[in-house]
Amino acid sequence: MSTIRYCKLRDTDVIISPKRLHRPTQFHTPTDHYELDECPFEAGSEDATPTEIYSIKDKNGDWITRVVPNLYNALDIHEENTSKREGFFTSKSTFGAHEVIIETPSHDKTADKYTLENWEAYLKTINHRVKDLSQDFRLKYIQVFKNHGSRAGATLRHPHSQIIATGFVPTEVKNELRRAKEYYKVHNRTLLLDITNEELSMGERVIYENNSFVAFTPFASLYPFEVIIAPKEQITTMDTLNQSGIHDLAQILKNVHKKLYATLGDFHYNMIFKNPPTAMEYYTFHIQIIPRIYMLAGFELASGMRINPVSPEVSAQKLKEVL
Repeated sequence: MSTIRYCKLRDTDVIISPKRLHRPTQFHTPTDHYELDECPFEAGSEDATPTEIYSIKDKNGDWITRVVPNLYNALDIHEENTSKREGFFTSKSTFGAHEVIIETPSHDKTADKYTLENWEAYLKTINHRVKDLSQDFRLKYIQVFKNHGSRAGATLRHPHSQIIATGFVPTEVKNELRRAKEYYKVHNRTLLLDITNEELSMGERVIYENNSFVAFTPFASLYPFEVIIAPKEQITTMDTLNQSGIHDLAQILKNVHKKLYATLGDFHYNMIFKNPPTAMEYYTFHIQIIPRIYMLAGFELASGMRINPVSPEVSAQKLKEVL
């Protein structure tokens, strides 16, 4: 049965329409196999990338994760941070930072095969870069994200994530922060923590939890098998996590990816780290995982609404069944 649900977190309506899915048991979406003569991100190919910014190494001195400038950068840290009017229109310079996190030396190692140590090194790498970039007062917003598969925007098979830091706060982020602030003013609680507590209370859409974090398919999921990973207690920014918090977040990322891969195969997806521009008591850090197994069409693009052909309850049940 179809229904229209309201997403409080993103202030939008979602049409949950299972009959739009013609073959409801076929969730597997094999990802692309990119053909390169030589992958610049593999161990031994370090000279093929721009100069390394940061790395974590093992006891033998071999790197576990590396961070390098994006060779095809959308923004440039050496640009002046300026804006100008062009008649009726305005434009900004392309000032900002664009970095690549090479998550592992292994070219074909998908996220479901990551060890707990892999995930911890990955999170520590992100924290280091976010803290470092935050020192530059010209940068106002830092976004960490992972694209896997061509439907998600990836152009290389080798596991990697990206960081883009801008000299301004994007409009959609401003709107999200405004909604969070308005909710906090009324309730003296953060919106996401209230959503998380409700999901924990209901239990129907919770797929995994540990001491610090919970993973669930949100009530008004915008995408099939969308997963939100949220803290059980207030964490404003990811870089404030201590070692115990990093361990728990690594554990839940490891478990959730294993469940998603077991259910969907080697699927296309985006993983977005939702961090505020600065520490704000009314905003809660979280991670959004968006499988790209259902293409947006005209109605979604025209209206801003989403049509989700797999209910979050079905998604949660299937993810619970594995592992």
